[in-house]
Amino acid sequence: MFLEFIIYFSILFCFTTIIHWSFILSEDVPFIKKYNSMLIGLLFGVAAFTLTIITAPFVDGILIHNYNILVLFSGLLGGPVSMLISGMIILISRYDLCFTSTISFIMMLNLFIITIALYYAARKYPITYRNITYYFLAVTFEHILLLLIYWRFSLEIIHYLMLLLIFTSIIFYLLRVILLQLDHRNKQIKQIYVLKQMDLLTQLPNHVATEQKLKCLMQTKIPFELLHLDLRKFSTVNHQYGYELGDEFFAKIANIIQRQLPEESFIGRIDSDEFYIALLNTTPAEAIMQAYQINEAIKNSAFKQDLTLQITSAIGICSSSNYVQLPQLLNATYRALRFAKNQTTTWICHDNQLKNRQNKTHDE
Repeated sequence: MFLEFIIYFSILFCFTTIIHWSFILSEDVPFIKKYNSMLIGLLFGVAAFTLTIITAPFVDGILIHNYNILVLFSGLLGGPVSMLISGMIILISRYDLCFTSTISFIMMLNLFIITIALYYAARKYPITYRNITYYFLAVTFEHILLLLIYWRFSLEIIHYLMLLLIFTSIIFYLLRVILLQLDHRNKQIKQIYVLKQMDLLTQLPNHVATEQKLKCLMQTKIPFELLHLDLRKFSTVNHQYGYELGDEFFAKIANIIQRQLPEESFIGRIDSDEFYIALLNTTPAEAIMQAYQINEAIKNSAFKQDLTLQITSAIGICSSSNYVQLPQLLNATYRALRFAKNQTTTWICHDNQLKNRQNKTHDE
C-alpha cells in the first residue's frame, strides 16, 4: 500500500506542477486569457480522470485518492469556475470507473457537495496562497471524518486514514511551496522585463518599448498622429545646475506632457530629451492643436532654482496613414522636427506642411 501511495501522489505532484507552469508560460496568449478558467478546470479534471485509472486497484477495499487537492489548486489558479468544472469531471470519472460499492456512492455524493460548497465559498473568499491551507484542512478533515463514521472508527480504517492524511498533507504543502516559488520567479522575470522596457527617470516606456508599441499600431492599422518632441536646449539646465536637479526638472516636464494628452494616446522617451507621442484616431489639425497645448504647458513650467528659465520644445508631426512602414514614418516625423527647430517663432511642423511646400516649389 505504501508504494501505491507514493506512485499516486508523485503523479499528482507532476500533473499539478506541469499544468501550473504551462499556464504561466502561455498566460499572455489571447485564447488562454479568454478561456483561462475553463481550460484549467478541464486540465485538472483530466488529470484526476487519469489518476482514477491509475489507482483502479483497491487498497484494503478502498480506492486511495484525495481529489480535493486537484480541485483546490484548480481554484487557486483559475478561480471558482475551474473548481466547478474539475469537480464535475472528477465526479463523472468516478461514476464510470469506480461505482462499485455503497462507499463509492457516498464519496461521489460527498464530492458533489464539497465541489458546490467550494464554488460558492471561493466566490465570496477567493482562494489564495494565504488561505488555501484553511480550505485544505477543512475539506480533508471532512473527508476523513466521513470515512471514520462510515467504517465506525475501526482500527484498520484509522491506520489507512492516518497514512492518507500524512501523504496528502505532505504533497499539499510541497505543491503549495513549489507553486508559490514558481509564481515568485515568474513575477521577478516579469519585473525585470518591465524594467528593461522602462525609462527609470520618467517611468515611461523606453526607446525599445516605444518602437515595439508603434510597430504594433502600424500592424493593426490603427490610425494615429505621431509627434516627435524635442526639449530645446535642455542640456543647459544640467550644465548650470547639475544632473540631479536637471533630472528632477526633466521628470516634472515629462509628467506635464502626460497630463496634456488624451486617454487614447501613448508616450515614450526615446532619447535624453526626446519623446514620441502617438495620438490615436486623431486628425492632423487636432494633432497640431495638441502640440500647441503641449508647448504652452512646457513653456509655463517653472524651474524652482531659476524662475526666469524658460524651457521650450520643438515638435514634428506625421500621420501614420501616409506611410506603410514604421521607419518611413519615423524619418518623416524627424524631418518635420528638424524643420520645426529651424523656425523662429512656432516650433511645430506637420509632415503635410512640408509636402505642401515641396509641391508649391515644384509647381513654381
